[in-house]
Amino acid sequence: MGSFEADITLPDMKKTPLKMSSIVLASLRQPSKQNTPLVREGEEYVPNISHVFRQDQHLYLLYEVYDPTRAKLAENQPKGTKAGINLLSSLELIQGSVKVYETPLVQAKATNVDGRNAVSIELDVPLTGLKPGPYVCQLNVVDDAGGSFAFPRFAVLVREAALPVPAATPAAAAPSSE
Repeated sequence: MGSFEADITLPDMKKTPLKMSSIVLASLRQPSKQNTPLVREGEEYVPNISHVFRQDQHLYLLYEVYDPTRAKLAENQPKGTKAGINLLSSLELIQGSVKVYETPLVQAKATNVDGRNAVSIELDVPLTGLKPGPYVCQLNVVDDAGGSFAFPRFAVLVREAALPVPAATPAAAAPSSE
């Protein structure tokens, strides 16, 4: 028998929860001049609503976080200085009970969506190194300045890469019947 002692920090559940858009999963981005939430830097994310991907594709994620908390300014900051934010995000792919992939951490220090107080986050996961099969994806989103967070999960299926299309061969000459 023994004992163990450790500090536990519980989050303030009365705080406003993290405000997030839907998470768009895509396997294709295409050039676009439209002005929609699915277009970022001239590329439109084409949603993959089936969540089925091939090993020779990328899993693209696009989502927005609204009204992230501003960090407190230091006392010596000039008047009119706008406080920054500290938004952190990454994606984990889990197969069975094993984490098999995690994206590098993405950190946003300022909003990046014109006309509203939002941060658009894009993640790119190349699927070439993953085995075919089902995966649980966990998106980790932390508003560090505000102490709020979200960890949505969703399922994806990775299939084998598409087979290469054989090159067309000229038809063999038919034997003559002379």
